[in-house]
Amino acid sequence: MSVTVAVLATVDHARQRESERGASPDAITVTVEAMLPQPDQVADLAAAYGWRDGVIGGDPANQSVLLRLRWSGPRQPGTYQVILLDNRVTPPRVVRPIDGWDATGSTGTNWAGSYERLAERYDWLAGLGPRPESSDSLRTPDNFGAVGTRAVADGSLVALFRMGVGAAPLTDPSHLLVAFCHIDPTGTLRWAKPVPVP
Repeated sequence: MSVTVAVLATVDHARQRESERGASPDAITVTVEAMLPQPDQVADLAAAYGWRDGVIGGDPANQSVLLRLRWSGPRQPGTYQVILLDNRVTPPRVVRPIDGWDATGSTGTNWAGSYERLAERYDWLAGLGPRPESSDSLRTPDNFGAVGTRAVADGSLVALFRMGVGAAPLTDPSHLLVAFCHIDPTGTLRWAKPVPVP
């Protein structure tokens, strides 16, 4: 009887570890739409995309990019993080997020040092390598940032990004690339999936 209990415990432990790891990126289908609104159009377009919390606006000195992402696949433990990259430069530059909105409301933005390890695993994320520390340790560097959302089976996210003061104007969204990343409940990066912007 103790042998049976030990075997069942081993099988349960293996299933739990598999569940914690989650599905592979190939099991998740992600689509993205991008808009390049004028500053006075940002609030209306965000609302049309599904933004329901608060009022957001444009910045005449800092070009806005509005994304709507949709995904389907198995539910994952942890979160998805969305990082937007400007492919016009090499390595691609991270575009700073302003805020995000999903079915639960405003998601905010974040950055974790573990995201910088993406550059070690994926050539296309070379621009995420470690940068000099900011003198303000409570603030995310201006050139980094991700928008997080729950890793539900079928979900959507609206996210606002700004290209950066002094950045060359973007006229074609296809120069952008989304890094769709899965972070497990311990904060460990599981994978990153490139999602081209049409």
